[in-house]
Amino acid sequence: MGGSKLFSVFMVIFYAILLFLVIANKNMIAMYMMAIGMLFEAIVNLFGVFKK
Repeated sequence: MGGSKLFSVFMVIFYAILLFLVIANKNMIAMYMMAIGMLFEAIVNLFGVFKK
């Protein structure tokens, strides 16, 4: 995931908020966040692969 500690901390916080939203039964917002998070991780991984 790019090897960045800052990015890893950000994603942990992001997914903790996502988990809270699922527990609070805010499923549509959680689905949007999940899609954004997965896309963001994929883009970071893509840049990491092509940077090498």
